[in-house]
Amino acid sequence: MSMVGKNVDALCTRCGLTLAHIVLYEVGGMIARVKCKTCGAEHKYRGVKVRDRRGATGGDRSRRAGARAAEESRQAEAVETRRWLQRQEELGKGIPIRPYCMADRYQRGEVIDHPAFGIGFVEKILEDQRMDVLFKGSLKRMVMNMPPK
Repeated sequence: MSMVGKNVDALCTRCGLTLAHIVLYEVGGMIARVKCKTCGAEHKYRGVKVRDRRGATGGDRSRRAGARAAEESRQAEAVETRRWLQRQEELGKGIPIRPYCMADRYQRGEVIDHPAFGIGFVEKILEDQRMDVLFKGSLKRMVMNMPPK
């Protein structure tokens, strides 16, 4: 009996979850292609996500890796914030702070004021139109010397 047009549970490659799908076609009596009823993605039938011995899906491992990455991100942000605060303290009253403009050219050591990120310190000139700027909490790659359109 054909399953074409019937509902079947399958792992959706776009959603990443086991969801209801509609069978689009079969090859040799086996389900070959399905369409997710949630997101509408069409893909090869992969069956349902298999659980491991502990009864949990593989998501536990990725959750731990995500938590580790989030912790590393927080630590990196703290380091960048400390560097920024140190540079802020060293900032004398006589040093000019330039408003950021993509068309302007900057040099290492200059201080800029970005409308969204605030005060930043030009750390490194990478090429003619790229620079790294240290803002509070992060080092951002910014454009400079962009010709007006």
